[in-house]
Amino acid sequence: MKPPSLLMAPVFGIISTPAFAAGGDPRWWVAPDQTDNYAWVGLIVFFLAILLVVHLYARFDRYTEHKATGTPLRTTIPMMLTVALAYELMPALSHFSILLPAALLLTAIARDFMLWWRPFNEDTVK
Repeated sequence: MKPPSLLMAPVFGIISTPAFAAGGDPRWWVAPDQTDNYAWVGLIVFFLAILLVVHLYARFDRYTEHKATGTPLRTTIPMMLTVALAYELMPALSHFSILLPAALLLTAIARDFMLWWRPFNEDTVK
């Protein structure tokens, strides 16, 4: 005898796949001893999407660093992009205190101030 949930599923249209109607397994079902190819393809696409986001941020960061060479905020702008990337890739960071990104940005602003205050020290470090 079939369980009541399977008897009621076609009536309510909960599962209306041809495989379910024929009594077989759906296409996405994988036996415990076999490899799930859809999961591997999904993981590869997921990691490629993350790689694309990081690559685009890195390109934009390099572009802004190149364009901001003579400006007073040459370190702060790339640091803001790095903080934005971290918050976009790891949404769990939004639960932390705002002091973490604030400290990073204040450090970058302090470095920009020191480079502006004594610009000749930057040439001797390189």
